[in-house]
Amino acid sequence: MMKLSFSGLKYGERDVELKLMVDVQNDWFEVTHTKEVSQVMNKSTGKYIQVHRNTLKYEVVS
Repeated sequence: MMKLSFSGLKYGERDVELKLMVDVQNDWFEVTHTKEVSQVMNKSTGKYIQVHRNTLKYEVVS
């Protein structure tokens, strides 16, 4: 089982970090970008984060 952790600074705020976990084998997820915003949505759970585009990071958790 492989999981990804997405994180970044909340769009419209400076000091608020958001995180979202995605299970690559079981979840359907989507990453979209505009000029200023990146959005990561776990479509299986309906949870999402909107962050400043230049702060989006991901990490392989397991």
